[in-house]
Amino acid sequence: MSAKSSTQRVNRHDGSLMPGMATNTQMDQLRKASGKQAEILYLRLLTAHHKGGIAMSQAAAGMAKTEQVRRLAQSMVDSQEAEMKLMADMLKERGATA
Repeated sequence: MSAKSSTQRVNRHDGSLMPGMATNTQMDQLRKASGKQAEILYLRLLTAHHKGGIAMSQAAAGMAKTEQVRRLAQSMVDSQEAEMKLMADMLKERGATA
């Protein structure tokens, strides 16, 4: 693959290379936002990021060959689910949803 086609591929995806990762456009929107709207956007983007992390960790837990990796992956699922609940509550306080 040429450098040009590689660059075109990245631009087509707007910087997001995996589920839950904010795109370049979304990061630009966050940089330009302020106040309550910045908080809402941040919480929404981080919620999406956590959803991607949970999917990755669940897959890792299912494929892990060692108990150590399974425990780590499950702890990531548990902590990110708890953080998502907190973020949902914070969004609700701001009159928004994920």
